[in-house]
Amino acid sequence: MTQNASMIAHALTALLLASFISPPPAEWQWPVSHEPAVVRDFEAPESQWGPGHRGLDLRAPAGTAVIAPVSGSVHFSGDVVDRGVVTIRTSSGQLVSMVPVVMDVEVGSRVRAGHHIGRVAAGHCPGGCLHVGLRVEGAYRSPARELGILRRARLLPFPHSASATPEHHSPRV
Repeated sequence: MTQNASMIAHALTALLLASFISPPPAEWQWPVSHEPAVVRDFEAPESQWGPGHRGLDLRAPAGTAVIAPVSGSVHFSGDVVDRGVVTIRTSSGQLVSMVPVVMDVEVGSRVRAGHHIGRVAAGHCPGGCLHVGLRVEGAYRSPARELGILRRARLLPFPHSASATPEHHSPRV
């Protein structure tokens, strides 16, 4: 291994170790006044209209206070099918949606991160939860990073190809 390759390997190892030690700093306020716990994780859909879980479900019994995780303006506040939904548009254009919520805010209202905007309603998860979704430039993605939730990398084995010879395998770090 060359000296450059060795230095890169050591730097990557140090970076991986640092990511295991300290969680990312939260950019948002925790949106419920309850002990932080994720009961269902984000599952990206394979296509725009395909099945998936486009957000995080945070443990929160019905009646729990809902707190604006970010500052912005209320883009939507109303019922979708049979559940209350509130969506906040941030200054950068991100859309942060929460459901099921009994809202205390109206469309066009300005909200500040950390301020009370409603209460968790019953009906989304057994035992109660608040679903938090994030859309960036129209695409859903997990709000875990913004909430300061640490995601650990999971290393998978290198896929073996029948046509590959041993000298063509990538080194494992």
